[in-house]
Amino acid sequence: MITENQVKICQNCKQQFTIEPEDFDFYEKVEVPAPSWCPECRIKRRMIFMNQRVLYKGTCDLCQKEIISLFDSNTPFPVYCNACWWSDKWDPIDYGQEYDFSQSFFEQFQELYSKVPWPALQTIEPSLVNSEYCNICSYLKNCYLLFNSDYSEDCVYGTYVERSKQCLDNAMIDLCELCYEGTNIQKCFKTMFSSNCWECVDVYFSRNLRGCQNCFGCINLRNKKYFIFNKSYTKDKYFKELEKFKLGSYETVEQLRKKLQELNLTYPKKYMEGLQSKNVSGDYIFFSKNIFQSFEIGGAEDCKFCQFLFISPTKDSYDFTMWGGNATQMYECMGCGGGQNNIRFSYECWSDDTMNLEYCMLSKKSCSDLFGCVALGKKSHCILNKQYDEDSFKKLRTKIIQHTREMPYKDKRGRTYTYGEFLSPDFSVFAYNESFVYEHFPLTKKQALEQGYSWKDLKERGYEVTAEPQDLPDHIKDVQDDILKKVIGCQHQGKCNEQCTTAFKIIPQELQFYKKMNLPLPRFCPNCRHYQRLKQRNPLKLWHRECQCAGGKSDNKVYKNAIKHFHGSNHCPNEFETTYSPKRKEIVYCEKCYQQEVV
Repeated sequence: MITENQVKICQNCKQQFTIEPEDFDFYEKVEVPAPSWCPECRIKRRMIFMNQRVLYKGTCDLCQKEIISLFDSNTPFPVYCNACWWSDKWDPIDYGQEYDFSQSFFEQFQELYSKVPWPALQTIEPSLVNSEYCNICSYLKNCYLLFNSDYSEDCVYGTYVERSKQCLDNAMIDLCELCYEGTNIQKCFKTMFSSNCWECVDVYFSRNLRGCQNCFGCINLRNKKYFIFNKSYTKDKYFKELEKFKLGSYETVEQLRKKLQELNLTYPKKYMEGLQSKNVSGDYIFFSKNIFQSFEIGGAEDCKFCQFLFISPTKDSYDFTMWGGNATQMYECMGCGGGQNNIRFSYECWSDDTMNLEYCMLSKKSCSDLFGCVALGKKSHCILNKQYDEDSFKKLRTKIIQHTREMPYKDKRGRTYTYGEFLSPDFSVFAYNESFVYEHFPLTKKQALEQGYSWKDLKERGYEVTAEPQDLPDHIKDVQDDILKKVIGCQHQGKCNEQCTTAFKIIPQELQFYKKMNLPLPRFCPNCRHYQRLKQRNPLKLWHRECQCAGGKSDNKVYKNAIKHFHGSNHCPNEFETTYSPKRKEIVYCEKCYQQEVV
């Protein structure tokens, strides 16, 4: 048993990182060696294997149907429409290959997944109804350009949109209806241009509200009604004041956005976003316990270095990115979940009753005891998609693990891979700027190439813009239905670092929403709008800081406390890990000080 911290040098970034005794306990339990990459580099390495939102047009290599796909035309493997891929028209076991001890395991695995067909999109068939332009989704109806979303209806342009209806341009929402431009809003109705709000109704331009109704431009309120910029009004006076704001005007909305950003710097922030969690570190952690250095977690327990596990419960897992859903003992996995147990170094494995997978991709339906397999369903005791009896499987698996140590794989940057490492970024079929990692760890083309990643230059789209953004009507009441026929230029003109499409169109469902909710037309393409919402969420990184409550005021003297705190006139002694960098201007309080200031 290891009882002391061990400091290692990351194989990738060459920086020091620490492995703690409880980490070694987990590695021993799941029978894997300690990692040779630091936690942040491990996140990036997994993320580069997933393309979330870059879509292409193509043709199914089986039925020849035109499809929307994650893959450009130069992929090494066949791409099937999802109906064909999930069907019985082909058998992945036909691609099985004998293990070759003269070649490294990782090269053989790459050879396998370079010839097995891949699904055009990562969706479960047949769960999408009239929602073909959506990815990493299930059980959607009448949705368009949703990503990583489930059980929603009539929603457009969003990421992590769960169990919601008639919502547009949102990120990380659940059980919401008629919401627009929201980030981390839960159980809300008609909540617009707001973030970190729960159980709110008719709320605009607000942050960190709970149980509020008819609030405008407010911050840190609880169970309030008829407030404007944190000032109380009578019901009649509230609605009269609200009439002064021409919310259908784009110019007005932009002015209010700017004002909210300025106000946001004058009120304290809690060091992390979360609710009803115990013994946790990270950000956006809800209904969880014993969660460390993790981000955007719901209903999890005993996990570390995990991200985007919204579907609960997830238990006893490390280095697990995306999904969850009654998953246990997951390690170095990306996009896995749904009643799974003991899955390691795997990507996009789905369905209940799946266990004991190592180095697997696209596992569908119930599987167990697979090593280095792709796209198998209802199979067990397979290696490189070749079937074995149980005894032969166990013996060969042991030999392969030893073989990875005797013949490790070295990638083009000289990094070494043996059993226990996730796949090399070299093996990803996606370029850096196509993959999920680009959203959270953006690099320029030059930076990506210098760090050994591939890059895909965007093809010239050649859109003929028929309406410039500055020429659009300022107010929605002046917008005519002929806007649906126009190609609108994105205000960024492709000069940003946000996968700008340079132009976009308004779809009927979208225009109907704007008119119904009295909202102006957007001036940016959906991708640029998505990246603007990402900026409202802090990075997947922690800094050690002290509470900024200095007694009666914040230590920058911008905010005056409403009441006396437990530390009196002295500076708060509490310290914490937070996603707010010390270089940022926000006022960051510990939970005790923050809770005393919300009203």
